[in-house]
Amino acid sequence: MRTRLTPSDDFPEDLTALELPEVEVLNSKIHRELDHEYATDGEAAMETEIRHEELTEELDRRDQQPGSSPVRPDVVEPVLRSS
Repeated sequence: MRTRLTPSDDFPEDLTALELPEVEVLNSKIHRELDHEYATDGEAAMETEIRHEELTEELDRRDQQPGSSPVRPDVVEPVLRSS
C-alpha cells in the first residue's frame, strides 16, 4: 500500500459517498504528497492542491455535522476519476 496519492492516481469523484475513515486516509495521503512535492519540486502540483481543498471542505462539512454518515450510503463503490 502506498502512503502518498500522486496527481496521476485515481481520486474519488464524490467524497460524500465515503465513510469518514476513508476520507481521513485520503487526507493523510494527500498531505504526504504535498510534503513530497514541496521537498522535491519546491511547490505543489495543481491537482494535489485541488484534492487537498476538496478533502478539507469535506472534513469541514463533516465537522459541522457530528456523527454524519456518507451522504449517499447506497453507493458501494466510490466513483474514481483519473487525472
